[in-house]
Amino acid sequence: MLLQEPFFAVPAPDKFPTFVPGATLSGVYLDRDIRTPYIQQYNVSVQFAPGNNLLLEGAYVSTRGLNLARLVSLNQAQLASPQHPIVNEVTGATITTNTPLNAQLRSPFQGVSTVNFSQSKNAARSNYNSLQISLTRQLPNGLSFLASYTYARSTDNASGRDEFAFSNILGNQFDDHANRGASDFDRTHRFVLSYLWDLSQPSFAAKSTADKLLLSNWQVAGIVVAMSGVPIDIVDTGAGSFYGLNNGANPLARPNWAPGANRRTATTNIPAGYFFNPLAFARPVVAAGKLIPSSNGAAIANGLGTDIGNVGRNVLRGPRQSNIDFSIIKRFPLRESKSIEFHAEFFNLFNHVNLANPISDFNALFATGTFDPDTGQIIKPGHFGRITSTSNNPRLIQLAVKFSY
Repeated sequence: MLLQEPFFAVPAPDKFPTFVPGATLSGVYLDRDIRTPYIQQYNVSVQFAPGNNLLLEGAYVSTRGLNLARLVSLNQAQLASPQHPIVNEVTGATITTNTPLNAQLRSPFQGVSTVNFSQSKNAARSNYNSLQISLTRQLPNGLSFLASYTYARSTDNASGRDEFAFSNILGNQFDDHANRGASDFDRTHRFVLSYLWDLSQPSFAAKSTADKLLLSNWQVAGIVVAMSGVPIDIVDTGAGSFYGLNNGANPLARPNWAPGANRRTATTNIPAGYFFNPLAFARPVVAAGKLIPSSNGAAIANGLGTDIGNVGRNVLRGPRQSNIDFSIIKRFPLRESKSIEFHAEFFNLFNHVNLANPISDFNALFATGTFDPDTGQIIKPGHFGRITSTSNNPRLIQLAVKFSY
C-alpha cells in the first residue's frame, strides 16, 4: 500500500522564516505579562416602608473590571510612506506603498496570518452603573409581589461578539479606545414583576363540601418582563484591507458612516421593511492616490482598498423585548403535611413575538443587494438592516401534577 505524504515540504534552515503555501501560522497565544483580572464592586442602598407589608428599596450599584481578557490580532499590517518606509525582514525589501496586495508584506510577522494570529492579553476594562428600584409586598390578604426596575449602563472594550466563542476585537487592534462602547449585553431599561395571589374561598363555598373542594385553595401566579433591546454592532467583512483585516470568516473592521450620516440618521427615514436605515452606512473605500483617513494624513493609498471604518462599536440598539408567563394552581390538601397540586402553566401567554436583532453585516449586500465598489455607497441594501428571525418561543402550555409531603 502506498501512503501519501501528509506534510508540506519544510524549507531549509537558512531559508527560515519564509512563506510556505498552505502553512500560514495562526492561533491564540498568551501575553507573557499576563495578569489576574479583578472586579471592584460598590453600592449604596436605602429602604423605606411606605405602608403595611410594603417595602420600597432604591440602590446605586456599580462594578469596575480591570485587567480583563482581550483578544487582539498581533499581525495587523502597518501603513508605509516615503517618510516612514517599512523594511521587510525576510526579503529586505523597502516598502513605501500601501495596497491590499502588499498588506502581508507590511505586517510585523512574516508567514503569519494577519487576522487569525491573536494574543490574549489583559488590556480590557469594563464599567457598570445602575439605579435599581424594587417594591415588595408580603403575603397578607393573599397577594404578594416583587416589582423591580433597573436603569443601567454597561461599557467595555472587549465583550465578545459570539456568545460561545472568544472573538477578536474590531477596528484598530492596537488602540485600546477604538473598540470601546456599550457592552454586547447592555440593556438600558429592565422591568420585572413577579406575583402570587392566593385566591380567597367564596363565602358560599363553606356550606357545601363539594363547593369547598372545588372553589378553595386556588392560586394564580406570573412573571412579567419588559426590557430594552441589546446593542447592534455594524460590521464589514470587506473593510480594513490596507491593514490585512478583511476576512469573510472573521471580520475585524466596521464600515463608514455615509457622507452626512450619523447615529441619528441611521434611526430616522427608515425604509419600509428595515429596522435601521442601511443607507446611513458605506464601505470605507479609499481610491488610489487618496489619503487613508485612519492614518491621520500620514499615508496614501497606492491602489483601491478599504480603511478600517469610522463607525463605532454597538452604535445602534435592537428591538425591545417583553414576555408574560402565567400559571393557575389548584391545591388539594390530603393531610397536615401532604397535598397534591395541579398546575396549568402558560409561557408567553399572549404569544407575543420578540424580534431578534437585524442583519448588521455589510456583507449581506452580496447576496441580495449592491453597492458601488468605487465609492462604497449602497445602491440596493438587500437584507442589510432587515430583521429575519425572532428571539423567543411561541406560546407553550404545560400541565403538571405535584405531590408535596
